[in-house]
Amino acid sequence: MTGYLPIGFEFASELTFPIAEGTASGLLNASAQVFGIVLTLCVGLILQYGSVFVSNLTLTGFLAVGTFLTG
Repeated sequence: MTGYLPIGFEFASELTFPIAEGTASGLLNASAQVFGIVLTLCVGLILQYGSVFVSNLTLTGFLAVGTFLTG
């Protein structure tokens, strides 16, 4: 995962060229943090009212989607 970060930031700065690199990087970091918080809260609710197996399937599903989108 760490190896993808510089490539992702560089790609984002190329896609948003007239905008400063710091702005693109900040938006990428902010969106990653928001998604992480939402995913953590949702999996916490699944653990509270569901089962560990379902929460693991949820996380595995999101990892598979991320792998498919970046692969």
